[in-house]
Amino acid sequence: MKQIIPGLWEINEIGDDVHCYVWEWADGITLIDAGFPTDAATILNALTTHGYALHQVQRIIVTHVDVDHSGGLAALKRATRAPVACHAVEKKFLENPKLRQPAAYYLRPAYWFLTSFTSKYRMRAVVPDELLVDGQSLPEGFTVIHTPGHTPGHISLLHKEKRLLITGDALSNRDGQLRQPIHLYTPDERNTIRSIWKLAKKYGNDYDAIVFGHGPPILQNGGKRITALASQIFSQEI
Repeated sequence: MKQIIPGLWEINEIGDDVHCYVWEWADGITLIDAGFPTDAATILNALTTHGYALHQVQRIIVTHVDVDHSGGLAALKRATRAPVACHAVEKKFLENPKLRQPAAYYLRPAYWFLTSFTSKYRMRAVVPDELLVDGQSLPEGFTVIHTPGHTPGHISLLHKEKRLLITGDALSNRDGQLRQPIHLYTPDERNTIRSIWKLAKKYGNDYDAIVFGHGPPILQNGGKRITALASQIFSQEI
């Protein structure tokens, strides 16, 4: 595992296709996202290798339902017995992952086949234990920010004291540039840009460091960079 800032670790043992995180706090640790279905064993091994007992996992927070973010969730929940939390709107997708479909219709047959018959992509249903809402304060110190677009119940997490934003897939940092999520898997692009605007205009003064589901972290001036991206997007819209 790799420390990003004090208290936040990236589980880099699973590689760079997607990023999942461990948050250390007073009561134990919280996992943020769960990787692909085949990543669960690697995540569990990473935790124990770094000295964490599985019973120390107090909660698993899912930013959204996608095979690369929630695929390992069922196995992680079973191994740790930790409660699973997601946004209330995302509940139906967690309980029935087949409802999550690519935005591009031509990808849907291949996506159905992969998620039904291949071990890397086959997701299992999970019943969430806690349903989160926008603006909710969590005992870990995070504020829940509903950032729909990529999925209807997508959330980002803000830790004001640490000046940290965990975006999930609300946006990514690819090739040195902040970007909107991949449109082929984003059914509601209008709400996606509204969510970026929300992160910029409502919360942009509250964070410096940003970590993403895809791409390297930003450790300085993160709020300013997302504000600049939002301004660029909306200047193109006008």
